[in-house]
Amino acid sequence: MQSSRLASCARRTILTSPTRFSKQAVYQRKFNNLLRLYHVDFAPPPSLSLPRGHHSLLPLVYSCNNLILPRDTQRPTTVGTRTAEGDVVNEEHVIPFLLSQDQKDGPVGYLRAQVASALEEDHQKHLVSGAASPWDLRYSREQARDLVSVAFAPWVNEGGKYTRTMHMERIVYEWKKHGLFKEILRGWSDEAYPVYSHAPKQLTSSHDPVAFAIERAALPLFGLVNFGASMAYTRDPLSGRMMIWIPRRSPMKRTWPGKLDVTVGGGMGLGDTALETIVRESAEEALLDQDYVTQYIRSVGVLPFPNRSPGGWILPGMYYLFDLPLPIDGSLIPKTNALDGEVETFELQDVDQVLKNLLEGQFKSSSALAIVDFLIRHGYVTEDTDPRFMEVCRLLKPEIKLPGVWKPYP
Repeated sequence: MQSSRLASCARRTILTSPTRFSKQAVYQRKFNNLLRLYHVDFAPPPSLSLPRGHHSLLPLVYSCNNLILPRDTQRPTTVGTRTAEGDVVNEEHVIPFLLSQDQKDGPVGYLRAQVASALEEDHQKHLVSGAASPWDLRYSREQARDLVSVAFAPWVNEGGKYTRTMHMERIVYEWKKHGLFKEILRGWSDEAYPVYSHAPKQLTSSHDPVAFAIERAALPLFGLVNFGASMAYTRDPLSGRMMIWIPRRSPMKRTWPGKLDVTVGGGMGLGDTALETIVRESAEEALLDQDYVTQYIRSVGVLPFPNRSPGGWILPGMYYLFDLPLPIDGSLIPKTNALDGEVETFELQDVDQVLKNLLEGQFKSSSALAIVDFLIRHGYVTEDTDPRFMEVCRLLKPEIKLPGVWKPYP
């Protein structure tokens, strides 16, 4: 008992000794100074209030991330469209598109019935002519004509990405030439976009991430992932409020004409990085100085975008997100580029107006989600703003079981 009391007294002496207290005080002051330095540029913003008549951003997220992809990639699969209420409608059977029938990682895309039938016709055309078909088709054991999956033939895979690319170019060009899939291929751009393989578990420097390249307009025909990058902002020097430069898309754009957009955005072509893409698009779309953009742009993550068109086409996207603080003195602002023709006007909007426009459906879908992500990251949308805040955050970045961008180890 006596030894216990002595130990207790010793502990009190150590904790209350002048030397010990002095060190703790010094450490606390240093820690407080670090916190002040970290938050020196601006105080946390007040949460926004949702406009009258709106209770949550969840319906917006539902309607933008509206593609329901198969959960099990190894069985007969269906896709669906999610409504703003969270219901799933317009379910449709799709065919997995693989690099190889021996592939264990799952598909790189999904084929609708009409595209799968066109590939079957191309397969038969090769066989009838005595040529080797570039396709490896697998059918159900129970139903002989029930197509289960489509892949490249083994001899095509032996040639790697260049041989795969050659056959994708041929088939897509033939479809365009003969007037197939006009709804999709009318957007032909002569831009090659990369399609990635699934990253192997044992990754080395010898692995090549690109499986093949394809004309950008044809991505929806195979349900392939589209990669891109977006955005920019500035803060109002007078009020201290966050202000975002919002462009209105040209009414002549084939997709989303006249809709509001992120400040800058664009697709990642074959051989491009996300940073190269956003720097280039900043100059082309907004006439921003490339040196300034390169120096001050901030990478802030990736946004999945599982989207399905009103016509049922599968449009999955994965977009790199960037923030770009522009000078508060207004010395550098985005301007329309008449030669580019992508943007009609730029308008500097405060976050209240941006939120109102979001909920009124004025934004292009993928851009709407990028703006929601921006407002959450900067503290304008919180659990105080939105009673469904956790669901909004969770569903804003759903899993897409299709290959993304990756690099081999150095």
